[in-house]
Amino acid sequence: MPQFFITPDSITDGRCTIRGTDFRHLVRVRRVREGDIIPLRMTAGGELSARIVVIAGDSLIAEIIDKKEPPPVLLKVTLCAALLKGKKFDTVIQKAVEIGVARIVPFESARTIPDLGEKREERRGRWQRIADEASKQCLGSSLVPVDAVQSFDEAILRCPGCARILAHPDRGAVGIREYRTAHPDASDAAILVGPEGGFTPEEIARAESNGWGTVNFGFTQMRAETAAMVLPALVIYEWSSR
Repeated sequence: MPQFFITPDSITDGRCTIRGTDFRHLVRVRRVREGDIIPLRMTAGGELSARIVVIAGDSLIAEIIDKKEPPPVLLKVTLCAALLKGKKFDTVIQKAVEIGVARIVPFESARTIPDLGEKREERRGRWQRIADEASKQCLGSSLVPVDAVQSFDEAILRCPGCARILAHPDRGAVGIREYRTAHPDASDAAILVGPEGGFTPEEIARAESNGWGTVNFGFTQMRAETAAMVLPALVIYEWSSR
């Protein structure tokens, strides 16, 4: 059965209320009945089992009968990704969630092509829906927030104190394993991935002055959308193998 996420404010006295699209999916597609047991997850992490006690109108009420804490996460990764043209960023959102990132921060940089203008919040809502659906489909332990679109200078201020990785195909940059060796105890990491055309020299200098380490992930130069999906996976793998 697909996952259904609930928020803490939907729980009262050991019972949760489910409405909206999840209610319609459970009742009209899954054909659940009173007495059925359904799997649930908290938006911030944690698994629940609940027995449906009432189905009425546009909602159902289920009694929580079991709860499991979320498994420990070795490394929480924030993906700061530059906006991409067309629907490429939709794919980045979906795949980044499947890979296991904890947060996604879209940003605009000097070479960013899309100009969202007044559609920023509308687009962010779309991306959040894509992230939520991906979390449900891949059995993610929690929902992944997609932040409002930031400027480059706002993005490089994110995640102070964590391992900050600026992805840049510079032969003089350190490799990911060397960077991980220098940050063996990191529990949080942020990855900054540029747009088509990459970062400008001025942007790289500003990021480095704010504590971002320039990391070269290989000898081939990836497309921006490929890098935004592959690099988080490499970072998660490297830290999980320490």
